[in-house]
Amino acid sequence: MASAGLLAGLCWLVAAAATTRDARPAATGFVAGLAASGVVHAALGGTDLAWRTGAWPWLVLALELGLFALTLRPRPRPADETGSGSRLWWTLGPALLLWGLYTGSSSHAQASADGATWAAVVVAVGAVLSVGVVERPATWTRHPVVPGVVLVLSAAGFAFGRATVDGVHGVSPTWTVAAQVAGQLALAGCLGWAARSSSRQTVGEEGSQAGASGFSARRGVATATGFLVFVVLFFAYYSAYDLGMPNRWVPLAASVLVAAVSFTRTERPERGRQWTVLGAAVASAMVIPLAMALPGTPSWSAAPGDGLRVAAYNLRMGYGMDGTMAAAGQAAALRSLRPHVVLLSEVDRGWFLNGGRDQLRLMSDRLGLKPVWAPAGDEVWGDALLTNLPVVSVRNHVLAKGGPTGAQALEVGVRWRGRVVRFVATHTQPPEGWSSLAQAEQLARIARSAAAGGVPVVLGGDLNMQPGDRAFQVLLGAGLNDAFAAVRPFATYPARPRPTDQIDHILVTPGLTAQDPAKAPVPYSDHLPVAVTLRF
Repeated sequence: MASAGLLAGLCWLVAAAATTRDARPAATGFVAGLAASGVVHAALGGTDLAWRTGAWPWLVLALELGLFALTLRPRPRPADETGSGSRLWWTLGPALLLWGLYTGSSSHAQASADGATWAAVVVAVGAVLSVGVVERPATWTRHPVVPGVVLVLSAAGFAFGRATVDGVHGVSPTWTVAAQVAGQLALAGCLGWAARSSSRQTVGEEGSQAGASGFSARRGVATATGFLVFVVLFFAYYSAYDLGMPNRWVPLAASVLVAAVSFTRTERPERGRQWTVLGAAVASAMVIPLAMALPGTPSWSAAPGDGLRVAAYNLRMGYGMDGTMAAAGQAAALRSLRPHVVLLSEVDRGWFLNGGRDQLRLMSDRLGLKPVWAPAGDEVWGDALLTNLPVVSVRNHVLAKGGPTGAQALEVGVRWRGRVVRFVATHTQPPEGWSSLAQAEQLARIARSAAAGGVPVVLGGDLNMQPGDRAFQVLLGAGLNDAFAAVRPFATYPARPRPTDQIDHILVTPGLTAQDPAKAPVPYSDHLPVAVTLRF
């Protein structure tokens, strides 16, 4: 149904382009629609209406459809209406890609700002203000070259802006939030100038019915071609993670395509005050923090007693076995295990492919635990640790090249009953059949180093290895013990219909005794969450 709705929307947009001679209202409406979508997405905390239960999401959907229906009413077209902005239609697809990847992504902004709400507010407000830019590009940018250059520079900042922050490599630094906002304003400026390109024709000048049909067909084909470019670039960007190919050229290519249309002969638009846009921006700045604070944290507590309860869970980017968003179910499953520390794998903090939501923030909010984040595949895809215990040290290690998707090991020291315990959260990405043991050997060295001086070490996550594999023996050879040894076989994958593989593990150094191992038989990921209690 979702695919059918998407196809219907694209068909409508192509038809609208074919029947729209003046592209200026279309450009303004396109950017306004992106801004509205971004504000609603941020206010909902990334959990869109499609994933919510109850009557109110249907009421909101009915309101949206009603407003859309109002736009379908035919209106008389003035005889002297001009046909301008034919170049705009080519750019809508690449522009949508840039918006989804970074310029309109409040989740990416929060990942860059350690989960702060202000980052989502800044990006959403910037999106609303960009409506004023697309409506009056000459007022705000003066010359079409300006937004084009800024857009390409912002895309470069998104593509290559990485830093080591507090010992963690590959993090998107806070300044990239500014690059996102600048990119959105520049994107709107480019579209505004493109919609005012000087290739003009009046209705009367279009001449014959055949000539008018030709102009309409070209506008429709241009729009469809632009979205074909969107599909190609979208596939190139996200398939690269499975194919092991570079993808940072994609946002740069899309930005150059959009910027190119601003380097054309244009007319200066009318000037005017834009109080409506300013009012909408102020309203967004107030609504988003209030809405994001509404869900609250369910009441629960970690396991009582003197045991340290540890859980590990591969989140599968927040999706269950039925393909639906399962953040609430995942959090409930972890609460049932009552952990003090949670090791998370496959955490998605903003991939457009998966809905552009910050899965780490969703889990942190629902569990009431503080997150420690480490990128792996890219700056918004990786591993994390959740806990309310005092954190005394954080660092991560980039693992050797194995499978196509990158891997890392997040090393976090926490204080438990006066003692420091070091955790290593990882999700290995080995080559086929562990033909190379480089990642396992590197983890073994990390574990030995972390255990120096007799510090207890806990290593866990989706290790993609079975107890009998050579890679597993490498870890045991580093002095680690299998916390689930007493209950083997302990299958955790696939979650449905019946787990057969033992690839989710918790390994500990001698001196830690494992008790009460458990796994929750839930379908909220393709892996089962596991837990164990550790005692000194």
